[in-house]
Amino acid sequence: MNCYNDWDNLKEIIVGTADFASIPIPNISVLKCQFPEYEEDYVKQYSGFYPQQVIEEQNEDLQTLADCLESLGVKVYRPDTKWAKEDTKSPNWFGKNWHYYSPRDLHLIVGDTIIEAPSPIWNRQFESWGYRHIFMDLWKRGYKWLKAPTPILENHNYKEDTNGVPSLNNFEILFEAANCVRVNKDIIYQISNTGNWLGGEWLQSILPEFKIHAYDSIYSYSHLDSTIIPLKEGLVMYNASRVNEDNEPDLFKSWEKIWIENCYSQTNNFNLPWGASEWIGLNMLSVSPNLAIVDKKQVEIHKKLNKVGIDTIPLELRHDRLLAGGFHCVTLDLVRENGS
Repeated sequence: MNCYNDWDNLKEIIVGTADFASIPIPNISVLKCQFPEYEEDYVKQYSGFYPQQVIEEQNEDLQTLADCLESLGVKVYRPDTKWAKEDTKSPNWFGKNWHYYSPRDLHLIVGDTIIEAPSPIWNRQFESWGYRHIFMDLWKRGYKWLKAPTPILENHNYKEDTNGVPSLNNFEILFEAANCVRVNKDIIYQISNTGNWLGGEWLQSILPEFKIHAYDSIYSYSHLDSTIIPLKEGLVMYNASRVNEDNEPDLFKSWEKIWIENCYSQTNNFNLPWGASEWIGLNMLSVSPNLAIVDKKQVEIHKKLNKVGIDTIPLELRHDRLLAGGFHCVTLDLVRENGS
């Protein structure tokens, strides 16, 4: 019982929920790590829970995803939202819990080990509580369970002027799990607004049997799973606006590549800050080496995957850009079995 990559046969998974998802009151961590392109006053005017229409429609789509996975024989878990409305604080900061929409963001399954990541964002420090009942079950079944040191998150962790470079300094161990891409015994680790060098060094220290490949030249904004998507052994899909032959990880240089030049984007009908770029359309979930769940709007991606023998299931998350999460973000694979 383990999970070493993103393409082996999927057996157990978490699907998130949009219940109580919100835009946090802006603080230095939110502005530097999540909304660096927006002014504080702009974000502040929209702070609070997302419109009920957004919540309801996104939950409908998440339930459709869960039903689809169960129809394929996958066991599906859902988060516990009992703490969603609670204020959280430390001696240095305070804020409300953000959401339980994207379990992938802060939780990494490496082999038979659960790792809780130390997010640089104040509002995400207690997010893992929504998944503790699931992790407890896995631990009782034999998984190991590790939590990174809880960060203090003083202001000096964040650079004053980023100018398109990663916004985090190296005073504490800081990273989100979605900064990582698992490739069996190798892990690609991205230095970005949500992960610093110390985070990669800490991961290497607790995973000596794995090789952490840290990169700071791919994409500085946030997570990696709309940029580099290993589809199966020897085949990787790239976001062509971020990856090229010069900066691609050495691990993939001998692999076959699918290059995606653009993604279809929906219209923002709610006049809210985008949580993600149009490249969230690349954020897909592999069920096996030959089957993937892909945003139904991304017709070109479906065609390219079908051409190399990967069947696709077209589903949608109507507000993936607002809530900053596609099919990979809103899930966390817990158990995969090797095989074709």
